[in-house]
Amino acid sequence: MKKSIKALFIALLCPFVATAANPEWFDGRNELPKTGCVRTDSIKIPRKKVPTQFVWGADAGASIDMTGDDMSTVDVSASFGLRHGWINFLGVGAEANFMVSNSCRSYPIFLQFRTSFAYRPKILFWELKGGMSLNYLEHNHRQSGAYASTGLGAYLARGEKFRSYIVLAYTFRERRRIERELVHPFHDLHYAGVRIGVSF
Repeated sequence: MKKSIKALFIALLCPFVATAANPEWFDGRNELPKTGCVRTDSIKIPRKKVPTQFVWGADAGASIDMTGDDMSTVDVSASFGLRHGWINFLGVGAEANFMVSNSCRSYPIFLQFRTSFAYRPKILFWELKGGMSLNYLEHNHRQSGAYASTGLGAYLARGEKFRSYIVLAYTFRERRRIERELVHPFHDLHYAGVRIGVSF
């Protein structure tokens, strides 16, 4: 019985003796021994810097005229810009739209933005375009107007130096009424389209 009491007394007394012998063994601020260890919440891990990359690409597709003017088109476009962080693409581009049922055509020039709202690679992304379009219309008329497009896309394949994708998009193209010897009641066009492309 005396041996058990003596052992318990020594076990309770040892930490106080060790602290008195080495008062710096505890750090009052972090409450951890100064043995090279620190609290994990005081460690600041620097975020890896993502380099800005030059990107260029091209796509092709078709758009269906939703206004009933028989102005459906075949579309090809090319663009170049930069990629950084959550911005998949930010740059400028040009497009050519050839009407299927007549000789009209349009040439939009636009600013393009594409993002998946995340630093890590994602399958889906949102795309936005805005600019001006040079329109060659019926009866040899030519005019420029506003151009805008937005859509939801998905990456089909991804590598270290390329990305292939598909985009479902809505497109707006401005056309204005012309009044000369004859009145040509041109009005705005609205499209639903699909494009398949690749970027490098």
